[in-house]
Amino acid sequence: MIWAEDKAQVLGAGGKMLWHVPADFKHFKDTTMGSPIIMGRASFLSLGQALPGRRNIVLTGSREFTAPDVEIAHSLEEALELCARTPQVWITGGAKVYREVMELGLADLLVVTQLDMTAMVPPMSTVAYAPVIDPVRWQLDLTRSDENWRPKSGDAAWRVRYYIPR
Repeated sequence: MIWAEDKAQVLGAGGKMLWHVPADFKHFKDTTMGSPIIMGRASFLSLGQALPGRRNIVLTGSREFTAPDVEIAHSLEEALELCARTPQVWITGGAKVYREVMELGLADLLVVTQLDMTAMVPPMSTVAYAPVIDPVRWQLDLTRSDENWRPKSGDAAWRVRYYIPR
């Protein structure tokens, strides 16, 4: 799984990302390029289109939903079956999908960008939070994680943390 979060573990609000950090966008692209990505419909709609260079699988309960250049799955199980022969699959959001994957114990790597900022959440917005990383189940991979903040890019300095199962 891969995500970016602010200091309060906010992923976004009102169906939108609340920051612009170009260097992290590049990190996301470089990390996920060439691999299937699975995301919920709201996350897909916030992007506006399929991400190029990746197999885009969108989870939705709607039987009518369609979009160009994506495959539709109606359950996480169905989405994962579509990628059964692929060695690396990325879960890219949103909060509900992250929670489900964590609850089912299906993730084998968490790539978390921490942003050195607190997002400005618009009033009356529904806030999406990152999943809780249980320290009993997950440990920080010190060999790959950033010890220090990377330089500010757009709205924030940032660092990447890799978590592996204990």
